[in-house]
Amino acid sequence: MKYLPLNEISEEMFLAHAIFGNDGRILLTKGTRMTPSYLQRLERMEYTHLYVYESPDEEWDCTGPLGDKIRVEAIRILRESLIRVVERKPLNELLISFIVEGLLKDVLQQEDRVFDIIDIKTPDNYLYNHSLNVAVISVLMGRQLKLEQEELKELAIGAFLHDLGKAYIKAAIKKLQALSAMDSAQIKQHTKRGLDILRTSFSLKVANIAYQHHEREDGSGYPLGLIGVDIPLAAKIVGIADSFDAMVSNPAYGELLWNDQALEKLAAESPAKYNRTVVQALRQSVALYPVGSMVELTGGEQRVVVAVSATKIVLQNPEKISDLLELPVTEFSRIEKRVL
Repeated sequence: MKYLPLNEISEEMFLAHAIFGNDGRILLTKGTRMTPSYLQRLERMEYTHLYVYESPDEEWDCTGPLGDKIRVEAIRILRESLIRVVERKPLNELLISFIVEGLLKDVLQQEDRVFDIIDIKTPDNYLYNHSLNVAVISVLMGRQLKLEQEELKELAIGAFLHDLGKAYIKAAIKKLQALSAMDSAQIKQHTKRGLDILRTSFSLKVANIAYQHHEREDGSGYPLGLIGVDIPLAAKIVGIADSFDAMVSNPAYGELLWNDQALEKLAAESPAKYNRTVVQALRQSVALYPVGSMVELTGGEQRVVVAVSATKIVLQNPEKISDLLELPVTEFSRIEKRVL
């Protein structure tokens, strides 16, 4: 399995993950042979990279901690929630709670699970996938920080809906990188709008996650300029998960970083901007080298990451797919560097 740009994918390759529409429907299923017409269509949709197999016999998983079934439903519910906000209708609290419970079950079912994929987003589906990723990463961080089940559920709901206030900014729903200077000024209002929306349906703890996830330890954040001791733990968790996902997947915020680079940047900005303990929880919750990464071992040999958890990493010889190397986390030092 490889993570490749579209122009390097041939007709002999098979899609290693499902492709979702903005309404949550599956457009292409895992295992689909990549014909020129499919690649052209995906290029028009502004996909740039995909996970692919060179043999249909490969069975490595690149779906991440969240299964396709719950991802389909979560995208649908999130899209419906954004529409309800725009139409000034109440949120479907029961349905949101139900989908979040499914998310928690998927994410927490394996003790050593980490966020282990290079996420596939387009400008049109960025907001949906970003919200899902922030929820998944936040739950994994909450587990590391020993939060109770009810706290994890409130954290997951707040993370899932943390950007709901952006429903009022049309450009944010369509193409975030197309935001004008005026939009950029308005976008800071999404935290207050999120608070106003969520506190009518959920607890104040959930609403405050949307309100305060852009606050920073030194008081440089918004909307209130709170300092570290005044920022709730859940808002700190979601703020760091939000920053991480933006760094690795949103070109609107500058050059995209790989996981290891983003983690290094967040650590460098701690404790000034981010809480060190929470950043460490992130470090334990996401893969340093996610599935699809090409890495170089200390001896110079190059391998592809095909599976990773909190305790081990499985590397495949790109020239011979049956040649696998499994390293425990204690031997990660044998990986010299990530190959671009």
